[in-house]
Order: sequence, then C-alpha cells, then structure tokens
Amino acid sequence: MLMADTAYAPYARRPSRVVVDRVTRLAGELGDMGVKLIVLASAQGSMDALDAVRARVAVPVLGPERLVAEAAARAGGRPAAIVTGAGCVRGLQYGRGIRRERGSSGVIWDGWPDLRETVEAGRAVNPAIVAARVEALRQAGVAALVLGCPHASAVGAQVRAAAPDMAVVDGADVVAARAKQLLLRAGLLARRKRPGRRMLISSDPAAAQAVLAARL
Repeated sequence: MLMADTAYAPYARRPSRVVVDRVTRLAGELGDMGVKLIVLASAQGSMDALDAVRARVAVPVLGPERLVAEAAARAGGRPAAIVTGAGCVRGLQYGRGIRRERGSSGVIWDGWPDLRETVEAGRAVNPAIVAARVEALRQAGVAALVLGCPHASAVGAQVRAAAPDMAVVDGADVVAARAKQLLLRAGLLARRKRPGRRMLISSDPAAAQAVLAARL
C-alpha cells in the first residue's frame, strides 16, 4: 500500500510542526488498517516525524536513516556525499543532521536543483546534468555516493553510468533490505509467490494519478 500526501508535498516547504502532524495522523490511519510495517519514503518527513510516528503506531517504522554510516563505509576513509533533490529537504537542517551522526566526518550533502520537480512531472532528467553534478563531486574527492531520497533513486541508473569509479548506494535499497530483514525476523513475510494486492491512497488523487500516468 502506498499513501502519498500529494496535496501537501513537498514537506520541505512546510513548517516542521505541520509535517509532524500530517505524517503522524496518516501513519495512524495506516496502522488502523492493519499494516505490518510502515516506511517513510520522504527524507524530510522522516527527519521531522520519524520519532513521533514510532511513538504513535504499534507496528515497526523505518525511514531513510543512518545513511551516513552507509556512505562512510563505502568511501573507505575518503569523502562521501548523500544526494537528494534540493527541494526534498530543508538543506540547513539536513546538513546539521548529517553532522550529528556518528562517523559523519567527510560526509557531505549535495542537493540537486530541480531534481524533485523534474521527476515528479514525469520528465526525463538530462544525463548531461547528472554527469556534471557527479563530476563536480569527483573533483571534490568524493569516492562514494548515497542516493538519499526517492527522486535521487529515480536517476540511479544515470548516476551509476556517470560514476563507474565511485561506489553508489541507493538509500531505497538500504531501507528495503532493512524492512525485509525485520519482517523475516518477525515471521511476517507471506509465503505465497504470487504478487499481493497493490493500493494507492493520495490526499490529491487527481494529481497522483497524473504523475503515475506520466511515468507509465
């Protein structure tokens, strides 16, 4: 089940208290539906509301957290960067959050302008722009990149093509692996091999459907 708060996106433009209120209430609705686990895909939503959601619902809650450790481990002592769309997070808050994490020495945030807007409009991101951003990081000595938001994950193939000499880690893959491990430990994974039912819920259904149509 995917719940998209399309009407209030992007969260980076909303006050933190509004994000906390929105995300905890939406997560509470998911919890009432009997979901096994909740993943906050939004980097900003996770920064603002992850702790509040965990206090609100009875099921496990994951988010794009502890990515600094992933970046540092892949960089092998050299600089690393966490990449997001510039409009996905409040840059000052996100940068401070990185610096507060253990092992953050040498890990920076790189916000890519217009990435969120281009991906959400269903338009292709210019490979030349991706290559230029990657080259700037390479010139800065960066050895590993972590894709820290869904919009960065959407251009993962382009990033890897532009950075064959860098370690590239998709934060979405990291969270998915943690979710699978958690569900396995709890014995909550279904044994059936056929795909389960998929459901999209949005606070702005028309806009959400338009985005999906543009991507199909």
